[in-house]
Amino acid sequence: MQKECFFKTKTGDLIIAFLVIMIAFMVILAGLSENIDLLSGTGCLFIVLAMLYSPVKTHFRDWRK
Repeated sequence: MQKECFFKTKTGDLIIAFLVIMIAFMVILAGLSENIDLLSGTGCLFIVLAMLYSPVKTHFRDWRK
């Protein structure tokens, strides 16, 4: 049995997505406190992308096999 890298597993993918969401949350808070709409919008975009990362990756991984 070949040992797989942690970040190439589904659990690793979810942890990466969680970390991106936490960083995006801090970006949103910084944008709101400084009244910078672009920063807040960027943080929201990162949250949406992180939430869609795992389902999209799983769909394409299953599609290729």
